[in-house]
Amino acid sequence: MLYYNQVLGMKPYLAGLALAIALVFDAVTDPLVGAWSDRVRTRWGRRHPFIYVSLLPFATSVYWILQPVPDPTQSELFFRLLFFSVAVRVSMTFYDVPRNALGPELTKDYDQRTLMMGISTAFGWLGGAGIAAVALGLLFPESPEYSRSRALLNPEGYAHLAVISALVIFVSGLISTIGLHSQIPYLHVPDKTERIEVRKILNEILETLSNRSWLVVFLSGLVFALFIGLQSGTDHYYNIYFWQWVPQEISSFPIAQAFVAIICGFSASVVSKGREKKKLAVRLFSASVVLGPLPVGLRLMDSMVSFSTFPANGTDFLWWTMLLHSCTMIVLATTGFILIGSMVADIVEESQAETGRRSEGLLNAGPALAQKTMSAGGVLITGIILSTFGFDVPNPSIESMQEPMIKLATAHLILGMTLPVISTYLISKYTITRSDHEKRVRQLGYASDDQP
Repeated sequence: MLYYNQVLGMKPYLAGLALAIALVFDAVTDPLVGAWSDRVRTRWGRRHPFIYVSLLPFATSVYWILQPVPDPTQSELFFRLLFFSVAVRVSMTFYDVPRNALGPELTKDYDQRTLMMGISTAFGWLGGAGIAAVALGLLFPESPEYSRSRALLNPEGYAHLAVISALVIFVSGLISTIGLHSQIPYLHVPDKTERIEVRKILNEILETLSNRSWLVVFLSGLVFALFIGLQSGTDHYYNIYFWQWVPQEISSFPIAQAFVAIICGFSASVVSKGREKKKLAVRLFSASVVLGPLPVGLRLMDSMVSFSTFPANGTDFLWWTMLLHSCTMIVLATTGFILIGSMVADIVEESQAETGRRSEGLLNAGPALAQKTMSAGGVLITGIILSTFGFDVPNPSIESMQEPMIKLATAHLILGMTLPVISTYLISKYTITRSDHEKRVRQLGYASDDQP
């Protein structure tokens, strides 16, 4: 959003529309690819062929979406963003959906699943934060034309980011997939390859909806997807116009955040051992609901009271406060979402007991159909809001963006105090307990610590 709007000059409502359409494409392909990968029989298993095929188009489309466009028209920008966003989303579906479906296959143990989700999350943070640290620390230096926080608007930085991102995606994806290749002989093999029938898939999705635990996770995901969609792509607007960070000033933030997230990834299973996943997740999300909006809320209060409620921009106190806040939020959110991923994996056996099918791909991807559609609506609304609030001007000054930024921050503050509360309440209605899962695994003939 920031690159196409503030750097290339695209109207934010058009950028929001293109990104929303891409999300809808993504939403439709997720359950189709999930169900397809549930049904195939190949010498490389059910999942690996999809993952291998995805890597090159995934990396290539990420490269092209961040390339500069000389003197573009609004329609040229729209169709370029639309085409490459769809390409990124669809190729990512072919990688991510089958890969996520491997998790419940690799272990059926209640606590090992949390450990596996934690390790996956830890390495996800390592890659994402590593890219962010490189970008902020090296790719966006200040220059006479792009000084202070406006350094993040330098188009050359995005061109370099495209090359690095594409290479990292391809190489890390290949290493990950080859590393799991040795597990193929131990994975579930369907009796025969089944044809993809949309009507049958829809019937299976409807049958899955009868599972209460799946349904509450699904509905919670819908609400949270709307929340994420309504904030999508705006983080760097805050960095430039609200907190006014010079990119190098916060280049160490991703490193510290990744360090915290990696610790959470490896310790989540230890923290949750012997506890109910749902109860711990609800407590973590409840704390994040209270703490999350505080910095923005306190900063907005500064204009309403005669004293300072939050450290001023450009001060060391603000730097340390925001670093501590972001790391605290990562502890709460990362651990919570690791538990949610593990809870979804536990639904696989409950669904198998009810339907007679192991549908890891569908159970992991099915909710995405509605959740990503909901998120797409949020992204579209975000683009409209940015246009309405006055972010239509490309390459603006910091001063001219203060009023639009305050309006945006106020809207996000209201959202942050409502939608996550609803999402957390819904998670509290999840029904699978540790004893339920262990009993069901035994009834299905699995030993909880065995390979599938």
